[in-house]
Amino acid sequence: MLYDYPEYYEVAFSFRDFFREVDFLEKCISKYSDIEVKNVFEIACAHAPHTEELIKRGYHYTGMDINRNMLDYAQYKWRFLKPVPEFFEGDMTKFNYQKKIDFAFVMLGSLYLNSIQEMTNHFDSLSKILKKGGLYFLDWCIQFSDPLQYKDNNRYRIEKNGIEIESDFNIKLLDITNQMYEEVWTINVNDHGRHRTFKMVERNKAITPQEFLKFITERTDFQFVGWWKDWDLDKPISDFSAITRPVALLKKL
Repeated sequence: MLYDYPEYYEVAFSFRDFFREVDFLEKCISKYSDIEVKNVFEIACAHAPHTEELIKRGYHYTGMDINRNMLDYAQYKWRFLKPVPEFFEGDMTKFNYQKKIDFAFVMLGSLYLNSIQEMTNHFDSLSKILKKGGLYFLDWCIQFSDPLQYKDNNRYRIEKNGIEIESDFNIKLLDITNQMYEEVWTINVNDHGRHRTFKMVERNKAITPQEFLKFITERTDFQFVGWWKDWDLDKPISDFSAITRPVALLKKL
């Protein structure tokens, strides 16, 4: 599993603009949060790339992930930050955290929930720790377009610190009724002349906009705030056309 090699995983996603993404989170907080945000909680945090920028801006950061290697890597990488970020091992489908949080977020489609029951368990868990008036930010967790558009069309190459990554992502439909897909991610690594290949196969449920809205409106503890494209609050999504990396926002009632 590439997840067991956090340094390679970090290189594979180093193309992202973390400063801009944190800027957008702050805009959401400023415009929509009913409470002052002092602490933030990331679900499926992996190597926690937003940690430094968030802490620089005065937030206390907590990251949750199911992979111990990722957490150990993140904890070591960010050990010099003050206040010291917190990391704990947990399963997003059902988790417990002993503190109340002001703002929660999940990035880059990392919300892997394979059934309505798992969705229910996830939101039940989050509801227990997110303060009333706090926000939940979801990046690319809702599929406005057919996931099969990424079939044979998601290859890229990236290099950082002498490590070269060739990434090839593919997907196929398994169950149209339940919107279950199989994702195959093949990664070729050249680490200063040492070559390794990783191939990961994961099953994931595509959450459609209609399904997501129905699920949230049937709950009594979350309110749908809105969703946007291009990471721009001036570009709300008004139809269900193909959109890459849409973002959505919920508020705890």
